[in-house]
Order: sequence, then structure tokens, then C-alpha cells
Amino acid sequence: MYLPLGTYSPDIKLGLVSASRNCFPRALSEERTERLLKAAAAAGITITTPQGESRIIETKEHAHEAARQLKEAGCDAVVFFLGNFSPEIEDNIFIKAFDGPIMIIAAAEESGATLLQKRGDALCGLLSAVLGVSKRGLLNKVHIPESPVVSAEEGVKEIAHFIKIAKVVKGTKNATVGLFGPRPRDFETCNYNLASVNSIGIEIEELGLFDLQNEIKKIKETGNAPGIKADMKKEMPGIPDDEFATRLSTYELAIKNFRDRLKLSGAATQCWSEQEFSLKHVPCFINGRMAQGGFPIACENDCYSLISELLAQYASNQTVAILDINHSIPKDLHESLKNYPIKDMVGMFHCGNASTKLLKNPEMKFQVIMKRLMEPDTAPDITRGTIEGQFIGSPITVVQVHGIGDQMRAYICEGHFLDLDPKTFGCTGTAYLPGFNRFYRHVLLGKFHHHAAVAFSHCGSVLYDAFKLIGMKEVYTPLPECMPYPTENVFRSGFLSK
Repeated sequence: MYLPLGTYSPDIKLGLVSASRNCFPRALSEERTERLLKAAAAAGITITTPQGESRIIETKEHAHEAARQLKEAGCDAVVFFLGNFSPEIEDNIFIKAFDGPIMIIAAAEESGATLLQKRGDALCGLLSAVLGVSKRGLLNKVHIPESPVVSAEEGVKEIAHFIKIAKVVKGTKNATVGLFGPRPRDFETCNYNLASVNSIGIEIEELGLFDLQNEIKKIKETGNAPGIKADMKKEMPGIPDDEFATRLSTYELAIKNFRDRLKLSGAATQCWSEQEFSLKHVPCFINGRMAQGGFPIACENDCYSLISELLAQYASNQTVAILDINHSIPKDLHESLKNYPIKDMVGMFHCGNASTKLLKNPEMKFQVIMKRLMEPDTAPDITRGTIEGQFIGSPITVVQVHGIGDQMRAYICEGHFLDLDPKTFGCTGTAYLPGFNRFYRHVLLGKFHHHAAVAFSHCGSVLYDAFKLIGMKEVYTPLPECMPYPTENVFRSGFLSK
């Protein structure tokens, strides 16, 4: 989604409509709806409801009118609240008529003292309502919480979670990404299938490295970007010289021009290694600056990882990064690692493309591997522009998508970056991802490539629920220790008793 720089997820206008079955008191649904709305308002959540009789759906006319009002009000998503049993056919008329994602929750009984006169039968009503949704093929637009029968307070928690889900859905369905240049030859796995990307609602603008070259040429002819250059020097005092800062600032302005012209949500650039020969720098620092502003840029023209970054950004509402699932961790890296299962530790790395705000003591340097290949006998010049530093210790969510035919699969896992020196180059962190060793062997190998997006909070639950609504065909998560993967050799993995 095209967002103002400094914004990480779209705003959501949320609607709510309630339902009442004709053999139950309408007043019961009205009372429970009012309690839920008051609790939401107390939590700072603004909710739009239909006006008049259609505020509580009892008839087909109510259902159509409620949908019309909420759509005209600009609601992105709706909470459908079963204040009592609810009318099955009318429930589904509303769900068919409203275009966006819908969460279904039902009112729990409130007191043993009121069960005689104020029983709403939520368990029974929800069974009927959701079966109707399923029969009509509408489950793909409906979110049902893990515990969908709720008190007013529990309902507010589910509404807050649903708003985060709706941000991911809205951002994804309205996203356009720009891809600059072909996939580098050395990264065959960074390919993409256009149909798989379109299947979750994302559009692509396919551009070329020459488009960037031409834009940079125009900028040089009309004047450089002094404001950007000054801001860059303030953020990174270690930029080696003014001429090199001009190279970087011109490139950043070119990226911003494409962003604004094509209303892009993010981009992926070619970067290995024709971009360096052509533009005379690595793009890492600029990629990190743009991600810091809510416009992620993936390396190696990796469309799938760019999409993963966008999804993680929308879910976490903050800056994200693209990293390699890179290297195993030696036991002697730090004495504290004796407290962790070493095979579930992962060295996550990239050349230096992360926001400086995510790193401890960031420094501008050069890309070590590229220099070996491109400038073996000279001082670094065109391989300059990386940011080196250790990722700050924090919770993390690791997410990646990949095409499966003309659809999409994804994985999600959570863990944290340890606050310890990774003792290697690049922007690097030592991650503990519980269950990673088995997950890597039985899920990642053969299904996913080496990049992954990293959000710097735990947002796996939001992503998991959002992925169902945007149409991911397969979603993988680590399995508990007591549960083998389908491909796991139980004779070697210790699942069978000796």
C-alpha cells in the first residue's frame, strides 16, 4: 500500500453489526452490543455501527441495509457480533454483501442468575452461523478467533487483534511493488511467479536497472539532493567523503521518485553485482534508510522477500529487515550459549542493509565478499555503502513466502535476537528460534529460499490469521516437541520409546 514515509501500516475504519434471532429477545442483543461498544471505547477503539433498525440484524432487509451503510461509511472491516443465537440466513446475507474481512464473535452467558430469561445460546448459534458461512464458500473472508465466545472484555481483546489482521489484509490487497532489473544469475532461488504474487492481491511494476540509471542521470542534470545528503550525514557521520555521499543521495532521490510516481509500497533492486558497476556503490545504506521510513527494499531483486517484508511491516507496525538464514552458531561464540540448544541458534546476516536504528554502534563500511570479486587489488570504492553492526537484542518474528504454482506458501516462526557480539561482518545477529533445527530440516529445505523478513516484535499470531484471509495456500509453523513432522524419521529423532 502506498503510505506516507514514516507510516508502517494502513489505518483501519472498523464497523460492527449485531444479530438477533426472531425467537430471542432483540433487547438481549442490544444490551450485549452496548456493553461491547462501551468496553471498546474505553480501550480507545473507535467503531462505526449502522443507524436505525439495521444496527441489529433480524431480517434480510436489515442485513442489506447494514452492509450498505457500513460500506458507504468507508469501513475496511466489520465485527459481526452474535448478541444471541442469530438468524442463520440473514447472517450470511450480510457477510456476502460486505466486501472486506469480517470477524465473527458471539456473546458468552453472563451470570447463572440470568440464564432463565437472558440465555443467548452462543455455542449453538455460532455452530449454525459458521456452517452457513462454510456452505456458501465464504470462510475465506471470515476470521474466527481461537475462542470466539466472549465477554465484553474478551471481545475487546479480539477486536484489537482483528484490527491488526485487517491492516495486513488492507495493506496487501492494495500493494504495488517495483522490481528493478533481472534476478542476479548467482541467486537462482530469488525467482518469482507473477501469478502467485497476484493471488494474494499484490501488483507488480517490472522495471529495469536502466530505469534507475536514466533517473539518476536526470537528477544529476537538474541538480543533486542536498537535503537528503545532509540528512544522511547526520544519521551516519562515517560516510567517507562528499562525492560518495552525492552518489548515495542521488540514488535515494531516484528511488523516492519512482515510489511517488508509481505509488509503490516497496521495491527490490538487482544489486549483485551489475548495480555496483553501474551506480558505483552498494545500495545497502539507502535500503535501510527507506525501510526505516516504511518503504522496504529487498536485495537481489527478490520479490518474495519484499512481500514478506511488507507483510511483517503491516503486522508489526514498525521497521523490518530482510536477512539471510545464514550460518550455524559455534558453541564457543559466547559462554551464555550453554543455556540454549545450539542447533536452534541461527546466525542471521545481510551485507548491511538494515536500518541503523536496529543496530548497536552502526558503521558504514564496504561489502567484504563483493570486494574480493570486484576490487581485489584496490582500495574499496564501488563496494562501499554497507552498514555494519550487531542487531540489538529484541523479540523477533521471522517470516517468508514463496510461490507454489500460481499460489503462495509461507512460514512463520518467533524467537529473539540475543544481545551478544556475533563476531563477524555485516549487519548480523544471533537468533534463538525455538524448534528451528527440526523446522529447518522438514519445512524450509526444498520449500523456501535463503532470505527471510524479520519483524522486531512477536506478531506471528497476527500474520497467521491474516494469511488465511489473503489466500495463502499453505502456512507452516514450528511443531511442538511432542509432534513429528510428516517427513521426520521417528526412529532417529527420539519420538519412539527405546
